[in-house]
Amino acid sequence: MTFDILQKIIKENNIPSNVHLTSDSGWECDATEMDGVYYNEAENEIVFTQEGNEYDHPYHDSNEWKNIYSTEKIR
Repeated sequence: MTFDILQKIIKENNIPSNVHLTSDSGWECDATEMDGVYYNEAENEIVFTQEGNEYDHPYHDSNEWKNIYSTEKIR
C-alpha cells in the first residue's frame, strides 16, 4: 500500500487524523502497537514495527533503514 492510497481511504471514510494505527500481521493473537517506524530511502519503503521487539531485525542493525519514529529510542 502507498501513502496515497492510505490517505484516500482515510479521506473517503472520514477517519479523524488522530486515528491510532496498530498492526495485525497474523502471527500475533491480536492487533499490536506500531510504535516503531523505519524508512529505507533507496527502496522508498516504510515499515511499522513493534519497537524494542527482537523481531524488528534487520531494521535495527541496518544502515539502509533509518529509525524515523519510536516511543523508545533504541539507537
